[in-house]
Amino acid sequence: MYNLGPGILPNSLCVPLTPTPYAQALYFYPVLCGHYFCDETYQVTRERYDNPLLIFVRSGALHVQYGGQKYRAEKGDIILLDCDQPHRYAAEQQTGAEFLYLHFDGTGAHALAHAIAEQTPLLRREENVAIGEQLFDLVQTYRRRGIEIEALDSLRIYQILMQLAMPPRSMVQHDSPITKTVIYIRDHVGETISLQQLADMAHVSAFHYSHEFKRQTGFSPSEYIINTRLEKAKMLLLQTTMSVADIAYMVGYESGGSLSNLFLKKVGCSPREYRRNSGLVIK
Repeated sequence: MYNLGPGILPNSLCVPLTPTPYAQALYFYPVLCGHYFCDETYQVTRERYDNPLLIFVRSGALHVQYGGQKYRAEKGDIILLDCDQPHRYAAEQQTGAEFLYLHFDGTGAHALAHAIAEQTPLLRREENVAIGEQLFDLVQTYRRRGIEIEALDSLRIYQILMQLAMPPRSMVQHDSPITKTVIYIRDHVGETISLQQLADMAHVSAFHYSHEFKRQTGFSPSEYIINTRLEKAKMLLLQTTMSVADIAYMVGYESGGSLSNLFLKKVGCSPREYRRNSGLVIK
């Protein structure tokens, strides 16, 4: 068993990963991940690090210093650091620590990590358990097989970050008019959806609806609809052998050309290139 460093116990795991230049240009991608069991001597002190860091604490506790503040992350907590400034984290003296971690990067990764952790890098919410399970599965997958389908890896990382970007479940009013329309958009992504239709569902004017929707989600209604269609199209490209034209119809576009234009604008490549670069070849 190789030595990972001071304070890291022998049954720990560290997986370095090397993304392709294509992934580095277009996707979110993993750089380094692992599952550490640490005694009380474990600590990391850095002036900065190139890649944002996501940590899920499974047991014990980590003491974190970041942005001039101190935090104690315990079992079930998540730490998200942009790592663009001095930071330190260390295992608690009495308990040590067990944690999962992922260093990631990509277009917009630093800005997103900074936005999510703008108020505090310590994220304590009931959704953390599910995110911890996803991170554990991700680490084990990389341990066994390394990077396989980079576009799918990007989606997995993005989905984890989006769960952290959303308001905690305890703060969301599931019966609120905006929440109901968000659910409607996701359930009817293949249909024509107008601003007035959504405003009528929320029983407010189109102007008030647009303002409130952006306040709660960070997107205008039209941006949210487009992004939802794009997410659905990406998943269908990666998980099915459907043609681009059929996928376009499934997500609310009349032609494959319309979907191709969206991909070129938002992703930087065509749907076929996106699928081909994922490793899925349709014969």
